Amino acid sequence: MEESMQKAFDELQDRVDSQALQDFGPEGYRRWKNPDFMGRMTNFDCMAAVTGSCGNRVEIYLCLEQGLISRASFFSEGCGSSVVCASMACELAMARTMDQALDLGPGDIMQALPGMPESKEHYAALALKALHRAIDKCR
Repeated sequence: MEESMQKAFDELQDRVDSQALQDFGPEGYRRWKNPDFMGRMTNFDCMAAVTGSCGNRVEIYLCLEQGLISRASFFSEGCGSSVVCASMACELAMARTMDQALDLGPGDIMQALPGMPESKEHYAALALKALHRAIDKCR
């Protein structure tokens, strides 16, 4: 019985993975399965957390060196789209000045995630709101 349950679980996971790949594209899928930059920093220069109207919460942590964002990480209490967009926000912020990172918009995240449905752009906006608030706290 245990073997048949494992087989059913594996088949269900394969269907979920296949659907996620189809719905969110290869990069969104990869970040959903193994999010880059995920984790709460213990030593950081600034941090901000925001909660969207959807109920998802995103925290962004930043370290600065010589005027550039040298490290970035996030933690998300939310859906996979929230995780994927926060991961990309951190990646896009790396090696930028604070002003350059403030210029990032939701379209930049969506462009970096080909296949991400336009209906998920509010998650990109949520991640950037957290990033921008963290930068504001550094100033």
